[in-house]
Amino acid sequence: MLKNSRFLSGISGLALAAGTLMGSASIASADDASLQRSEQIKSCFDHAHTYYKESGKNLSGVGKTTSNCANINIKPKTTRDVMVCFYPKSSDPFCQDHYTTAKANEWTSVALDVRDGSDFRFWFNSDAQSDGWWAA
Repeated sequence: MLKNSRFLSGISGLALAAGTLMGSASIASADDASLQRSEQIKSCFDHAHTYYKESGKNLSGVGKTTSNCANINIKPKTTRDVMVCFYPKSSDPFCQDHYTTAKANEWTSVALDVRDGSDFRFWFNSDAQSDGWWAA
């Protein structure tokens, strides 16, 4: 009986070691994925553009999405409610159906998973002057 206990104890130890190794691999792959997302985000914002919207208007100038970013992001100098309007070449322009609050000096994703090469403009819920950065 003592022999079987040692055998089972040895198997338990191997199972525990295997589980620990597998857990470490899961953590490593999660860390790798997080690092990759971090690098993609950095790359996206490394290609940021400035925008300026005049007082008395609600629309910004036209931007175009690129492969640098999956989303359309904005970083206004003052907190603004904003939505994105799209200008497809093969159909009528359309806008999102809701505003997103973009806080001052923080990156905010306004439109998610947007196709590369899409023309767009920001539509602000205020006609006050606004400026800052965008990345798409």
